[in-house]
Amino acid sequence: MMSDFAMDEKIREWIEQQQGALLEDIAGFVRIPSVASYDPSSSYPFGERCAEALQYVLDLGQRYGFQTINREYYCAEISIGDAAKRSVGIWGHADVVPAGKGWIYPPFACTVRDGFLIGRGVQDNKGAVIAVLYALRFIQELGIPLNYHLRHIIGSGEEIGMHDVAYYRKHYTIPDFNIVADSGFPVCYGEKGMLSVTLNCDLSDRSIVRLRGGEASNSVPGYAELVVRRDDAAIAKLSSLPPVIQYSESEEEIILSAAGKAGHAAFPHGTYNAIAVLLEPLLECAWFEGSVHKQLEKIYEICRYHDGLALDIQCEDAISGALTCVGTKLQAQDGKLALELNIRYPIQQSSETMLQQLEGSGFTLSHVHISEPSYYNPDTPEVDRLMKVYRDVTGERAEPFVMGGGTYARKLSHAVGFGPGLPADLSPLHFPEGHGHIHGPDEVQSIPNLLTALKIYIKALLELNELYKSKDDAG
Repeated sequence: MMSDFAMDEKIREWIEQQQGALLEDIAGFVRIPSVASYDPSSSYPFGERCAEALQYVLDLGQRYGFQTINREYYCAEISIGDAAKRSVGIWGHADVVPAGKGWIYPPFACTVRDGFLIGRGVQDNKGAVIAVLYALRFIQELGIPLNYHLRHIIGSGEEIGMHDVAYYRKHYTIPDFNIVADSGFPVCYGEKGMLSVTLNCDLSDRSIVRLRGGEASNSVPGYAELVVRRDDAAIAKLSSLPPVIQYSESEEEIILSAAGKAGHAAFPHGTYNAIAVLLEPLLECAWFEGSVHKQLEKIYEICRYHDGLALDIQCEDAISGALTCVGTKLQAQDGKLALELNIRYPIQQSSETMLQQLEGSGFTLSHVHISEPSYYNPDTPEVDRLMKVYRDVTGERAEPFVMGGGTYARKLSHAVGFGPGLPADLSPLHFPEGHGHIHGPDEVQSIPNLLTALKIYIKALLELNELYKSKDDAG
């Protein structure tokens, strides 16, 4: 048996040799604009580009000598080991959120700059999918016999409701233990509940042609705009607008727009909702009147803060912390307004209680979707082994955690999140504020961090191998 030191050296040398191929495989994956839309009646249930992305991964798996299965374009499966043994699943996803506006670099070109990859999906979640595939490659190429059946399962609808994993659960057997590589390190053993709901009300102002903001239901909006009819009253108000509001004119309309700081709705701290950025100065200069002013003032308060206080749903618990509430998509036209909310609520809170409070908010509710919280006991041998690997590789003494993000872990039994996210200093890129993050413009992935994650994944697979060998020997 190889010593720990010799194995570490072998891993280091192998990753160094494979780095170029790893980055090329990620680049090819990122070039596919796999933004999902769900149609269960189609042969490609999440669209042709998501099907193309799954096929890309399956082709890589076949090229590297693995068993591969296309699960009806809901998921791709790449496996190694004896299917008769206990099973471990490592999950990722091939779909991405829309690119949105404001990119400096092409969103679907995978630019390499100053030690970073730049492109939609490099961090969420295509970089991780390929890193996990390379962890399997290491096991395969070194001929290491596994004491478990390892299944790398890649979905294609994670960003729009996880119908992919629901389909997989219905038709196929879920692995005995599951790692979701769509989180931060170290181990995430719980996720807040998710409540998506649309608030509806009348907006009777004939001067408003449309008001909109946001691109995705799980992203803090980075852009919002108001289109009004061009008349003397509107023209007179233009001089009072602050520089944060940009405007353009045509013969019949005036377009007012504002930019925010986009980001993932599960982690809104440090973001600025463009809907609030747009509405704040317009409300201050009394652009609207009467009931319309009051309604949009309420919308502003909901979008300006992300604690749910404006809707009286603020709460927290000791396990998972405080609720977050983000207004993610706004559409107002023809006298009707709809604001979609993305709410992440504490593990010990009840979604029914929150819905009752929202029903008394003065809005009509529609499009209600609930995803219950998930929790996995962190006091298990598998979590202990994953934590040991993380601490050995990084030297950090971090503890397992609970987060507001929603991953496949909430849809699976015996599941935890485990990387690949690690802290990164983006200052060498000199990005404007709001750039460089997942679900925002110029999404980045640190290449050194990704290589560290690959090392962690390789060692984690080896550590689980030892765990299951000892269990077999004891049994």
